[in-house]
Amino acid sequence: MKKSLLMLVAAAPLLVACGAGSVSESDVESKTKSQLSADKVDCPGDLKAEKGETMSCTATVGGQEIKVKLEVTSVEDNTAEWTVDLDE
Repeated sequence: MKKSLLMLVAAAPLLVACGAGSVSESDVESKTKSQLSADKVDCPGDLKAEKGETMSCTATVGGQEIKVKLEVTSVEDNTAEWTVDLDE
């Protein structure tokens, strides 16, 4: 399951408006949960809206808990874009 999950999330970066230089924890969790079709996503806090910024989160998908790594790939027009990958 992990390899198919990786292929799913690598193909579609997430976009969300950011304010004051960060994306709120709730927005990060909500958007990542939706992208992964996860039951739950838990992140440690806000995601700094700066290219190259990373964060490790835990996602529950189909009853299985996995670690995922978020990485901000761009910030433009007050919108942050990040990818989700398996955190090994």
